[in-house]
Amino acid sequence: MANEAAPTADVWRYLYALMGRVKEMAPWEWMYESDAFAVQDPENQEFYFVSVMGNLGEHLSIAVYLGSRNYSRLLSFAERAGDGASGEELLEIAHLQASFEDRDQLTTQDRDTIKQLGLKFRGKMAWPLFRSYRAGFAPWHLEADEARILTLALEQLLDVAPRFGDEEIDFPEERGLSLIRRLGSDGHWQDQIGTIPPAEPESVDIEIPKASADAVRRLRRNHNVLEADLFLMPGMFGERGSRPQMAYIFMVVDKNSGAILAGEPLYAESTFAAMLAEVPKRMVDICLKMQGVPAEIQVGSERVEWLLSSLSSIIDCKIKRVRHPRALDNARDAMFQFFMR
Repeated sequence: MANEAAPTADVWRYLYALMGRVKEMAPWEWMYESDAFAVQDPENQEFYFVSVMGNLGEHLSIAVYLGSRNYSRLLSFAERAGDGASGEELLEIAHLQASFEDRDQLTTQDRDTIKQLGLKFRGKMAWPLFRSYRAGFAPWHLEADEARILTLALEQLLDVAPRFGDEEIDFPEERGLSLIRRLGSDGHWQDQIGTIPPAEPESVDIEIPKASADAVRRLRRNHNVLEADLFLMPGMFGERGSRPQMAYIFMVVDKNSGAILAGEPLYAESTFAAMLAEVPKRMVDICLKMQGVPAEIQVGSERVEWLLSSLSSIIDCKIKRVRHPRALDNARDAMFQFFMR
């Protein structure tokens, strides 16, 4: 993967200066993570959602969610917290973070940037850290356009937060309405209360080769029960200096014997959606290798339930979601122990 343009020294210097102003203001003292507002990018008209974390004093951070689809995914995650929502889902929500960390959380690249700018920080939760999150990849350093977006968001936060704290403005409680910061035709930023157009649903184009589909339709149904799920593999992968990829495992286990039928890694080579589209294809391949269709596939997540349900026209098999697929959990734990040795 080719390296993207990095921010210039002047861009970094301004970002660190903005973070100094945010730290001095401490908006987390009166703002909660749910007190989010939107900023419309004057360059591309995209909407970014700015959220402040740290009201409990544990993690001081500003998050900027890139577009209404990603912010909607965050809200969905929050609604399902404690009810099957996985922490790894947060890594799949495209957003930027500017946080204050301990020194040991910074990489050599982070510390080199600070040193080159002649800046000094000392103490716990005092070191600014900037990260970009993308589905299928590990959190990584900002690219030039991401630094521009984060700069825009921090500038607007410095305007909005004190007015919200002084109760000069409020965020609408009605679902679907947001406080929006827009650049007016007169060149001045303005507050608006409005509805942001919902994003198009993310599509996963699942195409099973005709020969494979015809072959699996001819298979007989057996009495086997399989367990299946998709989960993150420990570690990061990729070329040095480029954004590291994160591998997912689509694991399929025979419930009775515990035999692992599939466990090869998947990567977001082109898009995350394209990676997800591989899951049904692999299940078809498993059926063909088994020379039979299982009576039931028990899945550990809503996502895999939806992906495998797309095969209903070619596989006569019950898809059932279970909270703890025991055989699969055991196989996954064994795999993690192997990689952590």
